[in-house]
Amino acid sequence: MNIFSEIAIRARNTIHEARCNIILTSSSPFSRATTQGHITASGLVIKDDKALLIFHPYIKRWFQPGGHIDEGDSPIEAAIREVYEETGYVCESDPDSQDPIDIDFHEIPENPKKGEGAHLHIDLLYRLRVLRQEQPAEDIECRWVAFRDIESIRIQRALAKLA
Repeated sequence: MNIFSEIAIRARNTIHEARCNIILTSSSPFSRATTQGHITASGLVIKDDKALLIFHPYIKRWFQPGGHIDEGDSPIEAAIREVYEETGYVCESDPDSQDPIDIDFHEIPENPKKGEGAHLHIDLLYRLRVLRQEQPAEDIECRWVAFRDIESIRIQRALAKLA
């Protein structure tokens, strides 16, 4: 099953179904130019029963690193790039888990500073493995958080799938 089919199935009978269908049938489902929303990617980096999380600078909560998929990137390449940019950790995809381990739909509020209206993110979460640490490109707080201390329901859901 391809990722678009899986997203459509997961969105079925939810409040996000109509917008997901618009996004999935658009000419650019990964592009910010798709004003209804777009597909994004994030990475769940696990080491020693801990997950690498960032303190999101706008939402003010701890989440997995992730972001937008650039032109020419696959979703998993975008997840690897975003983890690196936000944390400095160079990662690779988990050879045992090439598909997203979770798909999440979340509303993004209007952001006048970026000139963006409210829209939907369809986020694909990939399990990644650390290769090495370098200097991050962005100044975002990150830390390794023990599984038992993770507050995000979405990350808890993903960890339960991996258990």
